[in-house]
Amino acid sequence: MEIEEYGRAKVLKPSIEDDELIAVDDLEGAASLADFEYADRSTHHLAVADTTLSGGKLSRIEAQRVTVTGATLQSVVIDHCVLMSSDWIDCVLSRVMFRDCKFLGANFVDNKWSNVVFQDCRIEYTTFDTIHASTPIVFVGTRFKEVTFRRSELHAGHISNCTLDAVEFDGGTYTDFDFRDNDLSAIRGASNLNGILIDRVQRQELAEALVSELDLRYADEADR
Repeated sequence: MEIEEYGRAKVLKPSIEDDELIAVDDLEGAASLADFEYADRSTHHLAVADTTLSGGKLSRIEAQRVTVTGATLQSVVIDHCVLMSSDWIDCVLSRVMFRDCKFLGANFVDNKWSNVVFQDCRIEYTTFDTIHASTPIVFVGTRFKEVTFRRSELHAGHISNCTLDAVEFDGGTYTDFDFRDNDLSAIRGASNLNGILIDRVQRQELAEALVSELDLRYADEADR
């Protein structure tokens, strides 16, 4: 298996043989799908439930509604997809890469992740709730807007060259998560980021984030 390095994080890449992939018209109905390609689709509702997808690709998919429940994804690449109003509930993701994808209104809840990468994605109005990661999780070149990380265990992950617009950390564990090369001044819940890795110049950014959450009164205002 190939290993990709992101800063200090080492991630196993998906292992896919492009010339052996079989085109499929649907992801529903089968207990498992292997060596598949699901591509060039526009659909109202993409549903995947209680199945295993392995060694495959989802490419250029546009879906108005996405429901992924009780599914296992192993060695899968999802790229150039627009996934709106999506729910990923009780899923297992292993060696999964999201590349150039847009998530507009997503909920990842009660997931188990290992070797998951979000690269050059756009993630808006999304919640990552109770994500248990057994290996480093990576976000690189991704734009976040109105995103909440809640009650998740994301040890030793990596995030770089990302835009963090109204990103909140509501509980969870992020020990040794590498936050260098990002502007942290506008994040919320900075007090929950105990043990993360930053550059010294980011101390001021975190201070600004913490102060912005306090209901402070300044002396010159109080004297008026």
